[in-house]
Amino acid sequence: MKCKGKVALVTGAAGSGLGRSIALTLAREGAHVIVNYRSSQAEAEAIVAHIEASGGSAMAVSADVFSAEGCQNLVQTTLKQFGQIDICVIGPGGGWHPEPIDQLGAEAALEDIHHETAPVLYLMPLLLPGMFERKWGRLIGIATHPIKLSPAYAYNTGKAARMQALLLAQDQAWSHGVTINAIAPGPVSGLPELKNAVEQCEHGRAWQERVDVSPQDIAEGVAFLCSESGQFISGCVLPYLFRW
Repeated sequence: MKCKGKVALVTGAAGSGLGRSIALTLAREGAHVIVNYRSSQAEAEAIVAHIEASGGSAMAVSADVFSAEGCQNLVQTTLKQFGQIDICVIGPGGGWHPEPIDQLGAEAALEDIHHETAPVLYLMPLLLPGMFERKWGRLIGIATHPIKLSPAYAYNTGKAARMQALLLAQDQAWSHGVTINAIAPGPVSGLPELKNAVEQCEHGRAWQERVDVSPQDIAEGVAFLCSESGQFISGCVLPYLFRW
């Protein structure tokens, strides 16, 4: 197992997208997983129940990672249960505001930038001191493909701000044995039900027969970066392109 005994905090892990597959995969690799959610309690608890039924360790925690108080409560709850946090994957970000720049809604664009950067800026000072002390840590943010950008200016601006917030921290973090990386996919369709995500996580038929990038592809990249095989990779932007 690549992450045996590590404590992994996955933000926004209760939906049908990347976070759920990342949580399932890190649990598969032996991590104690915190399934963060904002409002999808039933979905988060279903993920935790599956992980525990499979012999893993997980806990669902409600917190708004776009607020300082939410991030603080999330970290404190995790530390109370597990004593430390070794891995943090930051997923949720801005909304979708496709207006061209000549019709830009500035308030919406600024909200996107806040939602993309706030979890990074709130969580780093809460997590990095412990990681620095232990000389081990993995911080991974979900960004967007560095070349194949979306048509939405505000969305792209927010994602670029997140990517820079992460990558500009990697030199100092690396001096303390902590890696900081970004996963940068193009558009990735979600998986409709938990059972679909589980089948792909277990590399079943749905995984073997996939024809495009799925949330599980992203999750496998996260697991690699969190493993000892990825210990010398920091400041990386790992891109995924959809086929069609």
